[in-house]
Amino acid sequence: MSDPNYVVITAANSQSTNTAGLFASMGDFAKECVENGAMRVTYGSVMSGRHPNALLFIQFFEDLSGFEKVMQAIPYSKPYQSIISDHSTTPFVRNVLRNVNIPFEPTLSPMPNYLVLTRARRQTLSEGEVVDLMNDTTSVFKENGAQTLRFGQTITGNDIGTYMLGVTYPSMSSIENTYTALGSNANFAKLSAGIDIDMRSITKIAGIV
Repeated sequence: MSDPNYVVITAANSQSTNTAGLFASMGDFAKECVENGAMRVTYGSVMSGRHPNALLFIQFFEDLSGFEKVMQAIPYSKPYQSIISDHSTTPFVRNVLRNVNIPFEPTLSPMPNYLVLTRARRQTLSEGEVVDLMNDTTSVFKENGAQTLRFGQTITGNDIGTYMLGVTYPSMSSIENTYTALGSNANFAKLSAGIDIDMRSITKIAGIV
């Protein structure tokens, strides 16, 4: 699985009572995104955090021309129109992140069930120190069940410059085990002391395309 250079995160609220139909349309739209330039798409619903029950749609791109092609295709997309019209869905944020290379060997079989997103700003650490400390803690995530790990910096929206860490897991127990282990890790403690974490959410993954 090659590394993307950009990640686009879209969040939306939906009034739909047909969850199965909504996720089916999101899956069909995800396939169209891949056909039009996305490398992969992950989608699901937020369980905890700032926007519980919100929908999350995450696209991975090699370059921003792929994102451009996806956006150009949206007006002609029947699945997208179904998401918006048939399922009363309203996007409320869409941000682009630049991927920061953090080596991590992914495991996508079985398909991850949960995504934990953590957002933070640098305080006393330099960018190089943040990246080095993230590299020094990836083994803790891996050893406790994390399946994928991505680290990026927001380049659009109201949160420009913030870092976003996205980690997928097979179970809630693996999330628990990871954060228990991180609590006694010196590198993670140094990282946490030098940044300001202002958001962490757990999303139930509905599909990966």
